[in-house]
Amino acid sequence: MRFDASQLSAIERATTKKLSIVTGGAGSGKTTIIREITNRLESRGETVALCAFAGKAAARIREACEHPASTIHRLMGFDGTNYRVESLANLTVIIDECSMVDSQLLAQLVQRNPRRLVLVGDPAQLAPVGRGSPFHDLISLRPDLVATLTTCYRATEAVFIAASAIRSGARPAQSATSDGEYWEMQNTGSPKQTQAQIIKWVTDAASWDFERDIVLVARNGESDDDACTVRALNRAIVDVLSPRDWSDSKQRFRAGDRVMNLHNLPALDMWNGSTGTVHAVDIDGGVWVRTDIPAIDHSKTTDERNPVYTSHVLFGKDIKRHLQLAYAVTTHKSQGSQYRNVVFAAFPRDLHGILDRSLLYTAVTRTKSACVVCGELSAAYAAIDRVTRKRTVMQAIASGDELQQA
Repeated sequence: MRFDASQLSAIERATTKKLSIVTGGAGSGKTTIIREITNRLESRGETVALCAFAGKAAARIREACEHPASTIHRLMGFDGTNYRVESLANLTVIIDECSMVDSQLLAQLVQRNPRRLVLVGDPAQLAPVGRGSPFHDLISLRPDLVATLTTCYRATEAVFIAASAIRSGARPAQSATSDGEYWEMQNTGSPKQTQAQIIKWVTDAASWDFERDIVLVARNGESDDDACTVRALNRAIVDVLSPRDWSDSKQRFRAGDRVMNLHNLPALDMWNGSTGTVHAVDIDGGVWVRTDIPAIDHSKTTDERNPVYTSHVLFGKDIKRHLQLAYAVTTHKSQGSQYRNVVFAAFPRDLHGILDRSLLYTAVTRTKSACVVCGELSAAYAAIDRVTRKRTVMQAIASGDELQQA
């Protein structure tokens, strides 16, 4: 395979430096470069560990590179309290979707002194939910470590063109269609009006499949009446697809429900953000989930280097409280995932501390095929103009602000 100058620079840095950073927008070939870096290093005898913050991101890189990959937590042997792996000195570690990784987790990894560390990601995406923003900060503070990919492999695709416009601060087209993608921005009105329209779209469309398609919003919501939030949309969608008595706690989940785990559960190899479909409700009150990503079956695994995987995990009645419906999720929770079709709803209310360019761009780039941005489009356009950045200690020290105030 032939590589352009930016790709060759990224490969050279990653295969020769102790620490390197590879950046690029959607469609710039970051996965292709990870595969090439991995092949070259392993041909020289290095052992390469591919990982990502989210399980879905790890699964995607594992499939694309045809190479084992795991979450960062699993790589370091996190048991819910401690990281059991004391050293990574014998491994070259490549982290995909590194914009998601917070300072605390990256520090844990760096302290284990990997032989080589390659950070790969898109700085235009959301900063981590946790503390700090190390990937974004390192790009600003250490440009000598950065190789930026400049070739666009999806330059003629409709969603990619729209995402690129958003990334650069421009307004995308109202609608566009290409051979492989469909893009549309539709003004559907208030949250209540938009919720009704979304429910009509996802329940009337014979082709809509919640295992491959998703509704994204900015907020979780406080009540069932808080329209176009995760809570209200999930309840409303279920009321159409599989009505139940919400006052009966035993009917909270039913077979076929899409669910997300919201807590790190190392014993089950289930992490915050893991998704799946309810397979059955146990007579003892537990919930069997067919996971989107196979989990390690610790009861059958005798050698951690060769784990036994399972696609069905039991959330017992004492931990099923960590599950929530996942027909709709926040854009933050969608990071690291890819979906066939994406509907994203934006409203002026979300501009107060949540909706900005990075969130809109992240939502749109979850798409493989079709994306519709709806709601009040004035909010989507305002978000494109709104660039925010998390204030971190690294930035303060670099700018000298803290020293000047001392």
